[in-house]
Amino acid sequence: MSFSEVAKRSMSDYKVKYFPGLSNGLWRNKQYPHILPFKNKYDNLLKTYKSKLIEYLIDKNIKLHICFHHLNSSQAMCLNFFYPLVKEKELGLIIEFLGFKNEIVNYDSVCFEKDGLEKVYNSRPTSFDFYFETNSYKKFYFEIKYSESEFGKAKINPEKINKFKTVYQKYLAPLRAKYHNEKEFFDNYQILRNIIHIKEDSYVVFIYPNNNKKVKMQAENVKNDMLILKYHNHFFPITWENLYSIILESVRSKDINKQFSDFKEKYFEMKK
Repeated sequence: MSFSEVAKRSMSDYKVKYFPGLSNGLWRNKQYPHILPFKNKYDNLLKTYKSKLIEYLIDKNIKLHICFHHLNSSQAMCLNFFYPLVKEKELGLIIEFLGFKNEIVNYDSVCFEKDGLEKVYNSRPTSFDFYFETNSYKKFYFEIKYSESEFGKAKINPEKINKFKTVYQKYLAPLRAKYHNEKEFFDNYQILRNIIHIKEDSYVVFIYPNNNKKVKMQAENVKNDMLILKYHNHFFPITWENLYSIILESVRSKDINKQFSDFKEKYFEMKK
């Protein structure tokens, strides 16, 4: 059974436990037990910070993914983990985890659903799940995965070729020469459109479950296969389990501890 199937089965059990009697949600006109009814989409947020997070989402006008009401939504996972650290001003723990102990987070820069560089060219942008800067203007971009089967490809068409020539071709410096052409770029599109944001002052972080083998393998191949040596230290492939355990050791807030306990139950404690 694939990780995606295990995650969906686990979320189906979670839904029965915490939302007994709630009907199954719809996806493409078919009901699934791991999906919430769309009107209950905010029940995908863990209860300790739920009300504050809903206010934050509305206040910041954060666009929710079309699959946000799926209990295995990676966007919901991202919000459930990072928002408490934002709210309690504990993002410094993430900076320390990444090895930047002398940096200070600029909380005014924090953004969920951060538009990528394509925005400058009025082209549909990459959307990073999470982003922040430090006071020394270092930029950190986060790509979050949970039950996705892989980092995806893109079909080449005239529109894509034009986008490559007018936008992406200007930002290929971090990539090995092998990927400086349309075919290789779009064959590895979801990864490459993220890591071309790497620069002298910019870093990209991929977070994924340890047991999502395909996604983990793809992420861990990025440095040696795709990035030139100069930028190896600007890319961080991290498992959710490792990040969670290290951050939990240093968290002081009782509310975050409660949130993280619920987070662990929801996303890690799976039945195969």
